[in-house]
Parts: sequence; C-alpha cells; structure tokens
Amino acid sequence: MKSYRRRFVAFNMLLIGIVLIVSFTALGIYMYRSELRELEKTMELVVEPWEGPGEKHNHGGPEQPASPDESQSPEAPPTGKPDGRPDGEPGARPDGEKPFRRIADEGIVTVFYNSETGDTSILSNRFSADDETVAAAVAELLPREEEFGRLHDLGLIYLREGVGTNYKIALADTEYIASRTLRNVFQLALVFVGAMGLFFGISVLLSRIAARPMENAVEMERQFVQDISHDLKTPVTVVLANNSILRSNPNASFEEQRQWLDSTDDAAHSMMDLVNQMLTLSSLDAGAADGNKKSVDLTAVNISQAAEKSVLQMESVAYDRGVELASAIGEGITALSDHASVEKIMSGLIENALKYEPDGGRVEVELSKTRKKARFTVRNLGSLIDEEDLPHIFERFYRGDKARSEKGHGLGLPILKRTAELAGAELTVTSSKESGTVFTAVFDTQE
Repeated sequence: MKSYRRRFVAFNMLLIGIVLIVSFTALGIYMYRSELRELEKTMELVVEPWEGPGEKHNHGGPEQPASPDESQSPEAPPTGKPDGRPDGEPGARPDGEKPFRRIADEGIVTVFYNSETGDTSILSNRFSADDETVAAAVAELLPREEEFGRLHDLGLIYLREGVGTNYKIALADTEYIASRTLRNVFQLALVFVGAMGLFFGISVLLSRIAARPMENAVEMERQFVQDISHDLKTPVTVVLANNSILRSNPNASFEEQRQWLDSTDDAAHSMMDLVNQMLTLSSLDAGAADGNKKSVDLTAVNISQAAEKSVLQMESVAYDRGVELASAIGEGITALSDHASVEKIMSGLIENALKYEPDGGRVEVELSKTRKKARFTVRNLGSLIDEEDLPHIFERFYRGDKARSEKGHGLGLPILKRTAELAGAELTVTSSKESGTVFTAVFDTQE
C-alpha cells in the first residue's frame, strides 16, 4: 500500500506540476507583454505633446503651417517637463484619457532629430547612453516603418514620433524590461514552489484517503483467507484422520468402522455447507454489484403470512431444543419486497435465535406496523452479544465469543444482511441485559 500511495502522489504531483508550468508560462508571457505595453505607453508620454518649429504635433500627418509667433529652434527641447510630459498631474494623458499605471521612465533616453539638417539632440539621458550609440540607433530606426520596435544589435527599444522633418525619439535599454521580467519570473517561481509544496501535502492526504478502501479490501481478503482456511482445516483434518484409521484396520467390519465413517460424513457435510454459503453470498454480491441498490423486483408481499409460516416451520426446532417460541404477529400487513427473500430473512433470524438460546429459554417473534414501516423483531433473552462484537456481527466470518464460534462459519448473518438489502429491507441488531438480543428487519409497507 505504501508503494501505491507513493505512485499516487508522484503521478498527482507530475500532473499538477505540468498544469502549473503551462499556466505560469502563459502568465509569464502575458506579464512580459504587459510590461512591454506599459513601457510603450510610458515612452509615448515621454514624446508627447511636442511642437517642432512652425509645426504642431499630428503623429506623422501632413505638415501644418507655423504660427507667426513660433520661434523655437529645432534643437530646443519641447516645452513642458524634462521627460516630455506636460505640466499638470503626473501620468495624465494629454488627450484626457484615464491615467494608467506607469512604469518608471528613469531608463529612457529622449532624442530630437531633424532629417533635413541631420542634427541630433539628446533631450534627456536617463541611462547614460553615449552619442555613438544614440546616433547608430537613430540611423537604424529611421528607415523602419514601425514606430515602436526593438533594435536587437544595440540592445534598445525605441518609439518614434515624427512631424514633418522633425522626429522625437525615445530609447530604452532592453535590460530594463529584462530585469522586470526576471523579477516577475522569480515571483512566479516562488509561487510555483509554494503551490507545489501545498499540493504535495494535499496529495499525501488524498493518497491516504484513496488507499483506505483498498487497504480495507486487502485486509478483508487476508482475513477471508485466514477464516476460510480455519473453517476448512478442521473437517479436512477429520477426514484425513478417519481415512488413516480405516486404512489401518482393513479387516474390521462395517459396524466397527461406522463411527469413523459417520465422522467423515459429518466433516464432508460441514465443508459442503460452507461452500454453499460462500456461493450464496457470492451470488448476492453479484446481484448488488450496482452499488448496494435493490436488485430484485419488489412486489406487494403479505409479510404477516410469511411470518406465521416461518414461526410454524421453526416450532419443531424450538421443541427439540426445549425453547419456548412465542409470537405476536399483526394481521394483513403488506410490504414492498420479494416473497422468497422475506421468508428467508424471517426463518433465518428465528433459526439464529434458537441456535444461541440456551435450553429452556424463550424466543419472542413480533410483527407490527408503524406508519409506512413494518417491523419484524426476533428477541432471545438467554444469549447476549458483547458490546465490542456488536458492530461486527454482520461481517463475514466474524465470530466474537467462543459460544458463537462453535456453532457456525460466521456467514449466516452476513447472508441475511445482504438478502435484506437486496429485498429493500433494513436489518439491525441490539443487545443488552434488559432487553436481550434483538434482531429487527424493517420493511416499507404498501398503503
């Protein structure tokens, strides 16, 4: 069972690990793209709004005539804050859009470029880019159609805004995004480790719960083998011993050998009885293979007549045992069940009570109806079941006290229990000094 639990945990953790890795990979890609989008928006703020000499910012549209009072030189940076944001609330969009969560712009270089004169002016340099790198970046990005992109050879990300011959360009080091991505990956890794640890504990707990029915089944199988071996060992030993005696006296007469032959016959009948009970129980289990649901056709059964018939059949047994068999059976009680099963349950309970009631004792049988239920009870006062044995009384091969273990194989009551379940009845037992041992079968009545 330990190896089964280990395999269960390993398979569970493998499956969970794959799911988490796929999920976190998708989340990491989403976070990376989100960081890239935020960088792009921040770079847009850096380059907006701006006014070139004699031109209004129109995102690359046709040139607008300059106003007479516009005298700012191309080399001069646009008015406003050093990073290109207009005066006012930080992070506010000039077009009135709702502010978004900005990433810091400390790693952004702002460049002003005039394509006619070829002049390049660094308006702000937040990560100390040298002039050669800036010039190479401007030369590489100007021919591109994309206004936002990556310069892989230089390790830069750019955003370009152009008005006529004037361009305002924002450059960011790719290490900036890489560092933020690495931080996100580290956080996801911590979450992954924590989640795997949590799921490991849950998997261990679930493995114990999942393995419990199997462990019980294995234990029941082991106990079954022990019990069946014990019940077969005695009669087989008797048969072998009797045969040995018979072979040692080949010239003895039949009458002289009768006791050994009778003993062999009794042992064979005992084994046959055990085999028949096991076959009966196996057949009942097969009938209840759909989850212990009722597997027989339930019809209207006059259980009053069935109870009277069962009592009548057992009167001779009670007489031989010197046991008083008293009955109080209500008339005309009808239940939804199976006729053969009802008679088997009633006769079996009465026979069981007579078997364990001491000579001269009393067994009481009663059938009554309360609302939509019919209760058939068999009570014997002279034989009690120990409290620790009571919960196991319907288990197969279970024989608690010595007196009961000597009078059967421990299959009679389990057979009656299974028969009752298939017939739509409920079989219970109580035992105390005040009320004796009481077996009760409850049936659903037909109104």
